[in-house]
Amino acid sequence: MRGKEPENSYFRVLFRRRRGAWAMAAAAAAALNLAIFALVPYLLEADPEIKTYKKIASGINVIRMQEPEDPEPEPKEEEKEKEEEKEEEKPDPKKEAVAKKIARPEMTVPFDINPRLPAGPDSLELPEMTTPQAYSPKDMFSAGELDRPLTAVSRIPPTYPMRAKRRDIEGWVKVRFVVDKQGRVREVTILEQEPDGVFDKTVRNCVSRWRFKPGTVAGVKVKTVAETTIRFELD
Repeated sequence: MRGKEPENSYFRVLFRRRRGAWAMAAAAAAALNLAIFALVPYLLEADPEIKTYKKIASGINVIRMQEPEDPEPEPKEEEKEKEEEKEEEKPDPKKEAVAKKIARPEMTVPFDINPRLPAGPDSLELPEMTTPQAYSPKDMFSAGELDRPLTAVSRIPPTYPMRAKRRDIEGWVKVRFVVDKQGRVREVTILEQEPDGVFDKTVRNCVSRWRFKPGTVAGVKVKTVAETTIRFELD
């Protein structure tokens, strides 16, 4: 019994020493863990990549966009032009209600109007003839040198220009022309006009389509020169 007591005391001492080592190891491990947990935030703050990520993440704002409504289709340029043309073609009821007087030509040659032709405008006046003095060659004769006065077989009245009618512009055009041996009008020349560049085109188109019985001298057909003044007036 006495021999076993030293052995037991040895084991007791060894056990106490190891238990103390284990306690110290556990305490050291706990202290190490606490130190690691305490240093983690500082390590994260010290990492430049994490800082950059935080800055980028803080600068990102999520914005919810509403779906855009479908814009109304713009009309094509051709459709716009067609609409503008239609608006221009629409007559103004106020202006259409006002009676427009057809252009009144004051003829300076004594035309004898054929009564069988359709009646023209009542405002067509045929004043006394004035013989042009500029034509001296005998292949060209004035109305006063003819066997009988010039007789119109077709006289289309001039058309009042729409632009002038809309702006209530009035005026007159003095024109000279030649009636050839076939009774057709040639060499239409604008002598005077008021205002300039408003009625000359319609007068040229109108007079160039007039037709006459060819003038004769001693029964022979000749060319005849004539002048007339066409007035454009509105009521």
